Amino acid sequence: MDELTQAFLDTLLRTQFLPPDRMLMYQRSLMERLVRHARVQVPFYRDSGRLNVLFTAGDQIDWDRWNQVPILTRSEAQANNEALYAEAVPADCGDVQDGQTSGSTGRPLKFRVNRLMAAAGTAVLERGLVWAGLSPPATIGWIRYDYADTASYPMGAIYSSVVRGAPRLLHVLSVATAIEDQAKWLVRVKPDVVMGYPNALALVGQALPSGLDHLFHLVVCNGEVTTDRARREIEQAFRCKAMDIYSSSEMGTIAVEDAQNRKMFLCEETAFVEEHQGAASPDDGLAELIITPFYNYAMPLIRYVTGDYAAFDRSPSPGAKTLRSLHHIAGRERNLFVLPSGKYWWPNLLTIRRMTDYLAFDQIQFVQTQRDRIEVRYVSRETEPIKNATELLSGLRGSTPEPMEFIIQRVAQIARHPSGKFEDYICEIKGETVR
Repeated sequence: MDELTQAFLDTLLRTQFLPPDRMLMYQRSLMERLVRHARVQVPFYRDSGRLNVLFTAGDQIDWDRWNQVPILTRSEAQANNEALYAEAVPADCGDVQDGQTSGSTGRPLKFRVNRLMAAAGTAVLERGLVWAGLSPPATIGWIRYDYADTASYPMGAIYSSVVRGAPRLLHVLSVATAIEDQAKWLVRVKPDVVMGYPNALALVGQALPSGLDHLFHLVVCNGEVTTDRARREIEQAFRCKAMDIYSSSEMGTIAVEDAQNRKMFLCEETAFVEEHQGAASPDDGLAELIITPFYNYAMPLIRYVTGDYAAFDRSPSPGAKTLRSLHHIAGRERNLFVLPSGKYWWPNLLTIRRMTDYLAFDQIQFVQTQRDRIEVRYVSRETEPIKNATELLSGLRGSTPEPMEFIIQRVAQIARHPSGKFEDYICEIKGETVR
């Protein structure tokens, strides 16, 4: 952890106790700098004038007009992603990197982030470890998507840093690695903390040897909704608590669970989270979230919605923290598939990435309709989207642990989950869908 991230963490450990009125003042000071930057340096905001409604004749911001700023949808961001790139970024925001989302709303979003946002994300994660009562862990094992192909089995990738004054090794492994090999990797690395996608980690836990004498201190779940089933299986297999994180690639970390009391606290100091009242679901208390990350000057996302629904927790905080909390997040959950043998299998998006050489698609979805049958449903604007049917089917068949039949099906549109999220993988086998 560098000096910037350590400074963030030190601040977060103080601001988590701010009274609501002072927290709002703190947030508005951060939003004002971001809004003024976006209005001048980002073509999408500058050319549309969509932020002008905030400003008075004297160039002051009238926060009572905040709700008049138009909401930015994921599809709008996808259509204007380059116009959302800042022409210049303040020097204190650090270097800028390009990225791409996994496509949770149907197709990927290309984005840019600056180092300041990354430092904030690292700090809020570390605060979660503090909440969990952990002294600085010496090793973390993170199983994640490896778009850069730098963390292949058996070695993975290793990064070193100093966090809270103590040395730390971060071991990273591609989630495309076979479940059994992921378990072998964890046995060899012996991390204090394990991070990854909860459905996958539940399977990895089942593959750990029963006599393993290593003591895991915490499992951090990110990237998808952590169901009660997945949490139970993880905590039983790893013999430690699980901590949930709500985040996205382009927005950073939005909420972190306090593993001591299972409260999911919003990261109020790094993003402003609103309830989209016009998209509320009164039956279950869910409301679509509107999110404004404070620290991404490379690609400001102001009043941004991705289709995530959540229910706010109105109950009092069990401790001194004054941060708002979420009771339930109805985000994406990649479903487990059932192999012909009856074993569960967690598919991954690397399959989709390989398909782009053979199939031109705008949206895509894998649906298991039988134990030995997967339908690949896709939407495309191309007249002849299939470039090489033989190679396409060969690649798909080679991506499953057991032989399965693939049906390629072009559709006009792909249905979304009632929560508003697109699911990449759906198991439709009656009585065997895992939730």
